[in-house]
Amino acid sequence: MSLSNIPQWAAVYTAARAEKTVTDRLSQELNLETYLPMHRVLRKWSDRVKSVEVPLLSSYTFVKMTERDIFDVRQVRGVSGFVSFPSSGIAVIPQGEMDAMRRLVESKEQLYVHNTISLHKGAKVRVVAGDFEGMEGTIVHNCSEGNFAVHISNINISLTINIEPDALQVI
Repeated sequence: MSLSNIPQWAAVYTAARAEKTVTDRLSQELNLETYLPMHRVLRKWSDRVKSVEVPLLSSYTFVKMTERDIFDVRQVRGVSGFVSFPSSGIAVIPQGEMDAMRRLVESKEQLYVHNTISLHKGAKVRVVAGDFEGMEGTIVHNCSEGNFAVHISNINISLTINIEPDALQVI
């Protein structure tokens, strides 16, 4: 299913650590309904441990929009793109799934996020968060980590690094 003239929910990729700012800009500048699921985690510093509120999904926010809003949303500073698929375009998130996510987040129970992306050997991926954002490469091993490789074809060398699967998008 893709976007239409009826407002529907879509997931927006943001620049690293820009989820709150992008959510505010989409809401204030474009007057669109947004949702940024947040949760509390314990962060440890050298001198203390503190409970802080962070986005549930790194580099994601959600916006309720129509097909006509696509261009304007893409122009908002900090927006990297949309969750989309080659065969169907921008992924539409059903209202029921958004409601379920809100209920889970508001429950204050401990939540665990698992990426269900299939990172199989040979999959072409793009890094969507972190220090290597924007790079494209290939998965070189089947395992729970994202063994991301960049092949330098002219000298026939591959450089490999482990990247969190949540930071990868299959292309």
